[in-house]
Amino acid sequence: MKTVVVIGGGIIGMATALSLARQGHRVTVVDPRPPGHGASCGNAAIIANYQCVPLGTPAVIRRVPSMLLDADSPLVISWKYLPKLAPWLARFAWASRPTRVAAIADALAALQHNADPDYRPLLEMADAEKLVVRNGSLLLYGSAESYARARPEIDLRRRHGFPLEELSASQIAQIEPNLAPIYHRGILFPSASHLQDPLALVERFAQTFVQSGGTLIRAEAKAIERDAKDRIVVSGGAAPIVGDYVVVAAGAWSRPLARQVGDRIPLDTERGHHVMFPGAQTLVSRPVGRAELGFYVTPLAHGLRAAGTVEFAGLAAPLDRARTRFIARAARALLPQLNEPASEWLGFRPSLPDSLPVIGPSPRNPKVFYAFGHGHLGITLAGVTARMVADLIDGRRPVADPFPYRPDRF
Repeated sequence: MKTVVVIGGGIIGMATALSLARQGHRVTVVDPRPPGHGASCGNAAIIANYQCVPLGTPAVIRRVPSMLLDADSPLVISWKYLPKLAPWLARFAWASRPTRVAAIADALAALQHNADPDYRPLLEMADAEKLVVRNGSLLLYGSAESYARARPEIDLRRRHGFPLEELSASQIAQIEPNLAPIYHRGILFPSASHLQDPLALVERFAQTFVQSGGTLIRAEAKAIERDAKDRIVVSGGAAPIVGDYVVVAAGAWSRPLARQVGDRIPLDTERGHHVMFPGAQTLVSRPVGRAELGFYVTPLAHGLRAAGTVEFAGLAAPLDRARTRFIARAARALLPQLNEPASEWLGFRPSLPDSLPVIGPSPRNPKVFYAFGHGHLGITLAGVTARMVADLIDGRRPVADPFPYRPDRF
């Protein structure tokens, strides 16, 4: 039995902690907020087990200048934040070369093919299967031109073995009759699923973790050090926490912790927004996305959530109501039955320029493991990430080759 400290109580941290506890280790989770109260609670709630296409592609790079000049763009960069973001953007452009896109897609597919199988044991352990709705996901294209532009992505998913069905406008109207006919064609991903309540899932994981002997500590981890016995010491709370290993799964706040260990990882933040329409969850039977606008509407237990788009403005800037108004307008165009949203939210996606997470040990200290940078795929890849970290700590061969996700790949 090993003693492990997990920094971060989001979906990645709690899934990892539960997986380690399941293997018989003594685990402590440290986070200043209750479990799941960061990015994990406000996302689009989709287990997107088909998403092997990186955020950066040659087509995206070509469109970035026009998107930045469009007020209704799915991508926004704060001009004040641009100087700080510039190195990240340079790496993003470099990772968008065709050869890198192919390699990144291979690496994402390796994780995605294990996403569902590695979730199942955790869902069963936490009695949380009832929170998962297995009814696919639908992505809409508004024009023949945008559908033609998506052909390389469609073919890429097919090459990697992800099932999808290309639907005509009439077929879409049959399965989702409440949608306004503002689409040209669509893609149905039949094996995808979504959560009725993403916060409830993390809370179920946390409850099961504590019941299995784990410890939750409400504190901010501020330092990672070694003691005289070569153990890991995490400080920042009332008392230091000592472990044989530490897992940094602090999401958007992971970068300074890695720096303390000596690792320079180019993590930045894609700010995501959502708006909620209470009682409107029956309007669609599955998540429905608008490809051109970068957002989804997802039916949750207590309402319809419209979530998405990307804003680069760092961790300090407040919620951008221009973003939430844009998402609300787009949602009402898709579903004219909607009224004004009742609430809005801002969260921080931890994102790396090559769209791949960091999973594995620090090259500076093999007792420090990283599990962050999942971008839009935190909910999707929590199970496989948790299994990989547990396997690596226990010296087992992980389910996917960890080389593409190594911390020093930059």
